[in-house]
Amino acid sequence: MSTRIKNLILATLLPGAIAVPVSHATAATCESLSGLSLSEVVSIEAMSFPGGTFQPPNPSGFVPTVTQPFVSAPIAGLPAFCEVSIVVAPQINIEVWLPLAGAWNHRFKGVGGGGYAGTISWSALATALEAGFATASTDTGHSAFAPNNGASGGGFALNQPADTLNWGLIVDFAQRSEHQLAVKAKAAIEAFFDEAPVFSYWTGCSTGGRQGWIEAQRHPSDYDGILAGAPAMNWDRFIPAELWPQIVMHEEVGAPIAASKLNAATSAAIAACVGKDGGLATDAYLSDPRLCRFDPTVNPAAVGLTATEAGAIKKIWDGPRNGRGERVWFGLAPGTPLAGLAGSSPFPIAQDHFVYWLHQNPAFDWHTVTESSFFTDFHKSEVLFENVVGTDRSNLNGFIRHGTKLIGYHGWADVLIFPAGSVNYFARLWERYGREDVDQFARLFMVPGMGHCGGGTGANAFGNGLPVPADAQHDAFIALQQWVEHGVAPEQFIATKYVNNKPASGVAFTRLLCKFPQVARYSGTGATTDAANWSCVDQPASPAIEEADQVLPDHGARGNSDNPGQGD
Repeated sequence: MSTRIKNLILATLLPGAIAVPVSHATAATCESLSGLSLSEVVSIEAMSFPGGTFQPPNPSGFVPTVTQPFVSAPIAGLPAFCEVSIVVAPQINIEVWLPLAGAWNHRFKGVGGGGYAGTISWSALATALEAGFATASTDTGHSAFAPNNGASGGGFALNQPADTLNWGLIVDFAQRSEHQLAVKAKAAIEAFFDEAPVFSYWTGCSTGGRQGWIEAQRHPSDYDGILAGAPAMNWDRFIPAELWPQIVMHEEVGAPIAASKLNAATSAAIAACVGKDGGLATDAYLSDPRLCRFDPTVNPAAVGLTATEAGAIKKIWDGPRNGRGERVWFGLAPGTPLAGLAGSSPFPIAQDHFVYWLHQNPAFDWHTVTESSFFTDFHKSEVLFENVVGTDRSNLNGFIRHGTKLIGYHGWADVLIFPAGSVNYFARLWERYGREDVDQFARLFMVPGMGHCGGGTGANAFGNGLPVPADAQHDAFIALQQWVEHGVAPEQFIATKYVNNKPASGVAFTRLLCKFPQVARYSGTGATTDAANWSCVDQPASPAIEEADQVLPDHGARGNSDNPGQGD
């Protein structure tokens, strides 16, 4: 019996197994891939890596020092692979790692970046390679270490010293690089193995989550399955809203609120609302913070706040409202640690957006933005950037036709990207297609107590970083594979909370993550620390939830001639 037939039989006999035939021959040597002829490519370098410890090279612009000779730490224990480094004009770097033929699982996995990107996601490449995937990452067309690049690398968007927007680099960052990654990586895969991948996947969180959604919206045939966590979609709105807490504190308090007071406000909100939103009264987090209507201005002294500080925190939770009282974007959810956006200094990504993208002036001082003028900047961001980087299209007709599946997740205690943005996007999908139809191609899982992409006090491990059992019940990516390859869609996950978020310290508890809008409820019997004693139920309608979900639609001018984006 041939190895090919054995593998096919194995795939049908093993419960939950996801396998495809494994070939043991390549069509080209690794080094010969340097001669590939691909459109828009400036250069291709391919070389064999024998296995062992890999030192990621430094990005352009980084100046090594004695104490930090490299940006990225060496990665130990890698199997042998073929490294293909591709540069797409004008300067999109794409790194493709190809396992040796006998180790390849016949699948491709693109991996996302974070923030303004500007680097290769080396550790994510390593994780995918070790699992048998051909994999690829991109710096999205610029270096995070380029000169005059701002507090977080957002300065690439500005032509300096002309101080005009560099639309070419913005488009590369927002959408072109992600598509080029898929196209060029698949070309390298097919040249090396003499066959295309059977299945293609994308996985990423934060900017990586947004990249997954931009692919779903703009290039739906690039992938068969997408895992998108804490997506930085609605970029044109949520990024300026990240500066709102600083503007409120500066204008109303005159200085940042002390960290101890921010923590006290968070603790007070949890104490007032925990157990009233479907979770346990003993939880250290809120299960659905939309139901928390705690008002710190009622008795500020009880929280250790002045009346002015309490008013500022209330505004931060509520989100920016215009002069007509309409919420233009969401605030941080009550019970979420505030220091990420309301700390002693602005979140650098938001600061760079105002400096380089909106005011196009490296000397711009964010302190000059008032609560009133904020809305002018906010509207400008919508008009300029919605089409190119907003990533908020609800028209997924091409995605549906291709049959791609998407699993989204977002922590309710995300300290950086407002979780209500994910809820809002799915509400728009439901409005367009109907909830049952959306369930056929996209599902959202909200994670109580989880921070940005992970961490926090809730059950936060489900295949998004920390180790979990390798099955579709515990691992969201394996669940995505089961959905794509076997048609079994996930209804819930078993999420794990490790003691102090350290697997070596043992499991503190497990809990169900439910397909939104369902929520987890304790059955009333058995250990509350065991997910087996919980079930997923519908969240009852509530005026509090209805109010918390309200936000104005994006006023970005679709098809605006001032930018190169495309409308629905």
